[in-house]
Amino acid sequence: MKTKLLILALFSLGIAQSQNLLQNGSFEQFTTDVPNSWDIITGTTLQETTTFNHGNSSLDVSPVGFFPVQLPNARFSQDFNVTDLDTYTLKFDYFIPGTSATNYISNLTFELIQNNSAEALFAPAPYPTTAITYGVWKTVTYDFKISMFKTQVNSASLKLYYTVSIDQNFSDHHVYFDNVVIAKKSSLSTVDFTKKSNPIVSISKDAITLNSDYKNSSYVIYSIDGKSVKRGKNSSESIELSGLATGVYFLKLEDVSASVKFVKQ
Repeated sequence: MKTKLLILALFSLGIAQSQNLLQNGSFEQFTTDVPNSWDIITGTTLQETTTFNHGNSSLDVSPVGFFPVQLPNARFSQDFNVTDLDTYTLKFDYFIPGTSATNYISNLTFELIQNNSAEALFAPAPYPTTAITYGVWKTVTYDFKISMFKTQVNSASLKLYYTVSIDQNFSDHHVYFDNVVIAKKSSLSTVDFTKKSNPIVSISKDAITLNSDYKNSSYVIYSIDGKSVKRGKNSSESIELSGLATGVYFLKLEDVSASVKFVKQ
């Protein structure tokens, strides 16, 4: 049973990575010392290939300041779009080496900012204080959602914004970031298919055939970038795929807490 649950957890993690609304969220691609798709506003960054928690590398961030005018800090961000009113989850891992006596990181915060207030109403809950823990990888999660889209708009552009700072004018202090995921909350959960059979029996180029347990389920099909491309409610044991281009998709059924990956031929 333990082996089965481990396989299931890894399967669901793969789904979450595929549905990540952020580009290069695992910091695998760099142009020189800057992670692709991320904006580095202050501080310095490096690709770290020894200390990482996912994939093959992480983002090494070092605060930089100009004493006595500015204490060292580092700020970086990335824009992304949300296309639904469902709850989304931000999840990321961080690692601070050393101890409070050797690495004076005093502040690690994140924030989600709406780029255009004309697109939607967005009032996120207060951001939790990120505890400063040394010497081990820690995971932070935060749920958020759009309240409503405004007239003739069905998406909203948001910015994920990180700030790292220290309260003394010391140099050569580091924080490592890895596995930054923004995805629909449902895609980050797991499901035990021993309690209910795998929803998909077979797939053709025209339709998905479902297990009979899901005959009357509502469903949503997402593209690989997390956008809703088809939704409805079944009256049979199949879902039509006509109109969808070939590629990788994810099927979310109302009776299943995790998405199921499939390939449209």
